Amino acid sequence: MKDSSSSEAGKRATIYARFSTDLQNERSIEDQLSLCQRYAEREGLIVVSTHEDRARSGGSVMGREGLLQMLDQARERSFDVVIVEALDRLSRDMEDLAGIHKRLSFLGIEIRAVHEGVANTVLVGLRGLVGQLYREDNAHKVRRGQAGRV
Repeated sequence: MKDSSSSEAGKRATIYARFSTDLQNERSIEDQLSLCQRYAEREGLIVVSTHEDRARSGGSVMGREGLLQMLDQARERSFDVVIVEALDRLSRDMEDLAGIHKRLSFLGIEIRAVHEGVANTVLVGLRGLVGQLYREDNAHKVRRGQAGRV
């Protein structure tokens, strides 16, 4: 349990949640938001906003209105911390994840992943690589499956 007198208490946080496809459970967003909310409470963070993208791939920031709105609010310094379930919720693209981390870090905003901790350069690099490899591997499997049907 965090001591409420720590410098963490009172930091403003936003939560970002995303799921990829219509085939995934709609409940996924609510589950992520709930998990992140509990994390914020444990850490003494005050959730001031939430952002979400439903049925949106993590392969690109394009078409992800929730993420883009969050980044706009970041420029206004509306929060101090971004909470996500895992870094792949922000992006499964190495360049995009690194860019998001760089922009937020420049603004003094920290990214925290419930299952991974505070995002630093090393963690962002590793998770970005793993996320991109996962996405590319899935794309190959989908194409193979489609070719098999043809």
